[in-house]
Amino acid sequence: MRLAKFNKFRNAVASPAPREAWYSELAADADGLAIDGRSLYVRSQGGNSLVAIDIDCSGKVDDAQAGVLPGSAGKIVDWSTAQHEDCLVAAVDSQGTVAVWKDHMPVLAFRAHSSAGINVNFHPTVAGVLASSANTGSNSGEVCLWNVETSTEAPVWRADTSSGLDSFSLRGDGQLLAASTRAGTCAILDPRMPAASDSTAGTTPAFHAPGRPTRVLWAGEKPFLITTGLTKMRERSAALWDQRNLAQPLASLRLQPSAKPLVPLYDEDTCLAYLVEKGDISVRWVDADPSSASPLAQLGGEIARMHVVVNNTASGQGTTVIPIPHIAPRKTYLDFHSDLFPDTRAPLPVQTFEQWMAQEPVRIPRMSLDPAKTEESLAALRRVYCLQPDSDNSATASAPMPAETPVPMPAEVPVPALVESMASSEATSVAEPTTVLSEAEEEPITAPDSQLQPPVKGLRTNALAEKSIGWKLPKSDHARFKYLEGFAYRPTEHFTNLRNVNLRFSQQNDPVRVGSRYIAVSLTGAGGRVGVLRRDLPGRVSDNIGTIVHGADVVDIGFDPFDPAIVTTAGADGRLQMWRIPDTPLSDETLFELEEYVHVTADRIYQMRFNPCAQGIVGVLVSDGDMCAVHIYNGLRLHFIVGKTADTIHCFEWSPSGDKIALTTRKTKQLHVYDARTQDLLASGSAMDSVRPSRIAWMGNSRICLAGFGSGSRRQLSLYNVEDLTRPLSTATIDVGPGVLAPIADVDTGIVYLDDRGSRLTHAFEVVGDQLVELPKLELPQPSLGMAALPKMYANVAQCEVLRAYRLSAQSLESIGFRVPRKRPEFFQNDIFPDTVDTEIPAIDTQAWLNGDPASPRLISLCPRDMKPLSEAPPEVVRKRVAAVKAETETDNTKDTISAMLNRVDETDEESEKSADSGSDWGD
Repeated sequence: MRLAKFNKFRNAVASPAPREAWYSELAADADGLAIDGRSLYVRSQGGNSLVAIDIDCSGKVDDAQAGVLPGSAGKIVDWSTAQHEDCLVAAVDSQGTVAVWKDHMPVLAFRAHSSAGINVNFHPTVAGVLASSANTGSNSGEVCLWNVETSTEAPVWRADTSSGLDSFSLRGDGQLLAASTRAGTCAILDPRMPAASDSTAGTTPAFHAPGRPTRVLWAGEKPFLITTGLTKMRERSAALWDQRNLAQPLASLRLQPSAKPLVPLYDEDTCLAYLVEKGDISVRWVDADPSSASPLAQLGGEIARMHVVVNNTASGQGTTVIPIPHIAPRKTYLDFHSDLFPDTRAPLPVQTFEQWMAQEPVRIPRMSLDPAKTEESLAALRRVYCLQPDSDNSATASAPMPAETPVPMPAEVPVPALVESMASSEATSVAEPTTVLSEAEEEPITAPDSQLQPPVKGLRTNALAEKSIGWKLPKSDHARFKYLEGFAYRPTEHFTNLRNVNLRFSQQNDPVRVGSRYIAVSLTGAGGRVGVLRRDLPGRVSDNIGTIVHGADVVDIGFDPFDPAIVTTAGADGRLQMWRIPDTPLSDETLFELEEYVHVTADRIYQMRFNPCAQGIVGVLVSDGDMCAVHIYNGLRLHFIVGKTADTIHCFEWSPSGDKIALTTRKTKQLHVYDARTQDLLASGSAMDSVRPSRIAWMGNSRICLAGFGSGSRRQLSLYNVEDLTRPLSTATIDVGPGVLAPIADVDTGIVYLDDRGSRLTHAFEVVGDQLVELPKLELPQPSLGMAALPKMYANVAQCEVLRAYRLSAQSLESIGFRVPRKRPEFFQNDIFPDTVDTEIPAIDTQAWLNGDPASPRLISLCPRDMKPLSEAPPEVVRKRVAAVKAETETDNTKDTISAMLNRVDETDEESEKSADSGSDWGD
């Protein structure tokens, strides 16, 4: 994917529509335009009303075709339409009055401000909520939030600014508000904060010249915003900002001088921003994707009458609205191009006002743009959200009802779960840990695609395990797996013909990562490339492999443990980028959507690890100047800094319970264990006797395995007690060599596997009574570059497989496994497959984890439904072989024959003796 970071719409062509598609001779002025799915809205020539034009009635628009929306005493200053409903319009006038029209009829009007209004907007996710702004003085302004369904006497939230306001914008998920000021700055506000507290979440520096008009616009749901203004030389300027790092813009743009600023428009599906100036005949569109090669790079030329340009002629013929189609060239226009038209935001409210104020998480529903599926997709979403297409949405949309029973949906319609149903499911799994499902309520584990090795079809037990059961090593006084056998799957299960595999990936991390559905492999090439493979499609890999380009060298890769379609790349540029993998065939044309973007406030990233228990918590090993530390993020915010030291940190790992972090240092050669939330040092001790890299693997919550180098380049594996790190419990010397050993721990069996980088071997050790017992090795023809294991539920337990993994070499990705020979394999071996922790469901709520609460693992049974546990199997019947029975019978018959012959010989001797006693004539 050579051009992955270049916007695919860079070659799009824009041109005015044919004249018959214009809306001409409108009795309106040319100062603004709003649009929804049914109508165009312009301001009347008098300025105190709006004119609504049916979007299907192009051509010359007379009075009969244009509807007038009356009801404003002052001159209308700004107006906008609702995202979640057509024919719903709000406007604010010069007297501070806000008016609302529904189906071209006035439904509401109230005095929102004591001075002239500036902007008005509907809330993007909650019905019945409006935001408006006004300047209360020469150097002060206010932004208010109104819940018009309850009361308009007082706003539910109000924020004052120390300088005058020019504009504001609500983020696509409705959680934050950005306001641009006359001081040339932009303030980020949280409208859900209490009135008594400061709601400012951040402020940009004065990038634009103070005293000149400015504009601000959020980039949809993403944490990026676009500001426009003027410089001191009256040059028109635009800047792209990251909400999480407002010290300086990510990119900026300057154009020729003018008296008015650029008005930004943004399309979140294409990541294109359109820059328009009132009174100008030119419009530019730029790449507003911050992860692209050149953010804010101008893609289109200056085209006259572009997009929503309104041209008011001097001859009095009226106002004309000219539609401008923006077309991306393709070889054929017969088929639907899903890469150009991803699922878009559905026009539905997704939260109630109470849910939004309680800061409950929200997922924006999306619908298909495929003409063959659009109506079906939207209808399915309305059924899920209990909205009827012909009903009054204003009455029902403000309270979306959770679905008590699943609604059957088409397979191709991606419908997210309702917020309330999500909350109820989390409450079942986290907030009420003692509830045990009955047999009728037991939920089968969902199997992946048919060609994948399916997960074990056991039963999810809703009873949560204690820490001592879920994350503790099994106790044994002998090696139970001394006959462990490693093997490679048949060649049809391998991925071959891999090109450009990164042979120089960081030794601290693994160049291959595997999830339940996808595999990510580090590749060479400019910009930091990561190839993505579907796990259900092994075989020869196409040269046009689906590729993510980070924008800088990739130092680590990771899958979200609770969302298999999210892969994260950590770059040397200090950025974490979380990409959503589309559920389509992957190729070099595949568009990977940037789901989340974290700009780490440090010089460099070395390692990244997801928390194994709490969703959205990620730890990042960084260096900032001479200091190294582990930064813990939750989404956009940095919450904790753990293990800050002037020494170099080799690596770190989360404990299975997700509350501790173990790390090793280079110069002092120490192993430290910290509490991740209090940042307290819990234990410390000597690590490997070498400055070369070492790797950590937790064996439950009480033991740590450390693989590294001793003196003289001896490669060693040491076992530590977490409570006492002063000396290892056991140390096993493997050999002398240069390759790094990457450990993979299996807590259920007590086995730690060591991937030998650059070698053909994979070592294995079993922890038996705090001692390391060496197990048989696996040797394959190709040297290893890295190995990644699947969750335990994806092992083939019917074949006594205890681990399923993928092993990367220079040109292939091999599927391997480890199994144990058993005497009665037709039964489920529950002595070596205990109930395991479900690693695909969070063990604790994110906010509860941040508050310091302990996690409780959820256990699942690995026993397939069609197998019977060995502990319940009938006793084995000892039967002699048929041949042995026959041989024993023949032996008995031979003994009887010999006895009969001996008896006849004895009888003959007795008769001879009797004849001799009776006399004979021979003597005479």
